[in-house]
Amino acid sequence: LVLGGGGGSRSSATTGTGRTAASSAREKPAKIFKGPAGLVAGVQPQPDGYMWLLARVGGVATFQELNLTTGKIQQIVPESADANSIAQSPSGVVGVGVATSTSGALELRNGSSGVLVGTVPIGAPVRAVYAGADGATFYVLNGTSTSSSVTLVNATTQHASVSVPVPLDTTAVAVGPSGRNLFAATPSGTIDQIDIGSGSLSGTFPVGRRPLQLGISPTGGVLYVLKQTSAGANVSVVDVATERQTEVLPAPAHSVDVLVSTDGHSLYDVVGTAAYGNVQVYDLPG
Repeated sequence: LVLGGGGGSRSSATTGTGRTAASSAREKPAKIFKGPAGLVAGVQPQPDGYMWLLARVGGVATFQELNLTTGKIQQIVPESADANSIAQSPSGVVGVGVATSTSGALELRNGSSGVLVGTVPIGAPVRAVYAGADGATFYVLNGTSTSSSVTLVNATTQHASVSVPVPLDTTAVAVGPSGRNLFAATPSGTIDQIDIGSGSLSGTFPVGRRPLQLGISPTGGVLYVLKQTSAGANVSVVDVATERQTEVLPAPAHSVDVLVSTDGHSLYDVVGTAAYGNVQVYDLPG
């Protein structure tokens, strides 16, 4: 299933892929994987050819493993109905963000079987999870109506450590491969770059209103910002060094997550509604 209705910076009519007719060949999906209905989020595709997906339909959530070689769902694991976000570390551990109305937690799951291996309480409802490049650290965005922060969780010790304050309305976060720079997206259309060690703001730059998710290149030099627009969705490509948007890529309608492959050559758009879901893969230059 390929979705139409994607928005973008180019003005031609949209094609059946959800990208504009004026888009270059690399902006058409190289592959499309059928997923479960109600997709909420996905993890970065792994070098072994698998990708975990989080889906929720009718209040029932599942944790599903997609085989990127066969295009088939290989495992389905029951998940808490309060789960809302997932990320997988380079060491294979999957972190699942959970939020009730008053509290939150990070579930730690085995990346091969999906089995729960630990739960780390978080002081506020979890909004998003990002896996660090070091293989051990998860960055957990959480907050209430009065404060928001990113809590660092060590998957090896299964303990939370420091919390870094972020803007109250932060919707998504990403962390550079060095583990020093935290990027926080806000609905107004800005990205705050925060030094994790000191908690100080090192930069703010615009990307366009209503950013939903952030992806980052393996080198940390490029941010990919999935945004919801009046026309559908698009992805802003941002050069981190110059803090400038270099390109806007149209995205499939109903995109809920954006992920960059471990080699930096592909962008994965996770698409989901209550009726259907899929993962669309787009080639990146380089």
